[in-house]
Amino acid sequence: MLKAFKYGFSIGMQQWRIAAIVYFFQFCIALTLGMQVYHVMESSIGNSLEINKLLVSYDHTVITDFLKVHGASITPLIGQLRWLLLVWLLFSVFIDAGLMFCTTHPEQAKGSVFFQSAATYFFSFLKIALIFLILLLVWTGVALLPVLGFFQRSVEVFPTEVYSVWMILIALLVWFIGVVVLFIWSVNSRIIKIKTGGTIWKSIKSGRSIFGKNKGKMLGTVLLFVLLFVGTTAVYLSLDAHLGARSGILIFIMFLVQQAFVFFRIQMRAMTYASMSQIQPNTDL
Repeated sequence: MLKAFKYGFSIGMQQWRIAAIVYFFQFCIALTLGMQVYHVMESSIGNSLEINKLLVSYDHTVITDFLKVHGASITPLIGQLRWLLLVWLLFSVFIDAGLMFCTTHPEQAKGSVFFQSAATYFFSFLKIALIFLILLLVWTGVALLPVLGFFQRSVEVFPTEVYSVWMILIALLVWFIGVVVLFIWSVNSRIIKIKTGGTIWKSIKSGRSIFGKNKGKMLGTVLLFVLLFVGTTAVYLSLDAHLGARSGILIFIMFLVQQAFVFFRIQMRAMTYASMSQIQPNTDL
């Protein structure tokens, strides 16, 4: 587990140029989305006094009135967001294909290989992503919907609301564990597809088999990366709380810190892929 974590961390730090390519494309897409939101808000509600009320604290009445007055401006934006989410899905599959190939074959990692491998595995990875998206929706329905449906009745059944809260927390924990398992299974399937060139269904089947044989190492390694993510997030939030937006210089500094955090998150994704690849056997599956 520690060996895989150290290996993945090393590969992720070494491939900072690949992470920079991913960061650039992510930044461009986020900037496109941000500009659309800005133009809609500026042209329709930029001078609204309700904005000042929303900045002070949460007020359900203000939000309801706000949506009634400016709903016509926000609705087209929501419609655009649906298409942007689709674009983001396709983009994520594309960059994950390139990123995963480079972390699986670190000796070949360079910009041209990243784009070539991303194009080569795009359609097969898209099919795998859609399959696991369906599995995620099914798992969410199985793990959460019954609990959420019983939640309102539980307040009347249990002697105190504490039991209801614990019921929700336990359900969320079980759901999260299932999501982690699906994530590892998905990563295994895609790595196997790269290593063996097998069919999609064979890769998915092998990915499940490998997870079953190495579940302790894989779950432990992912947990270490989750702790790394939580730790870096805590540092970022602490800096944000202490520096804040008190001046133009501090705003600029926090922007740089924020972008460094985003960049490191991309590296952590590469680290995770490299660790999973290192745990997998090198023989044909």
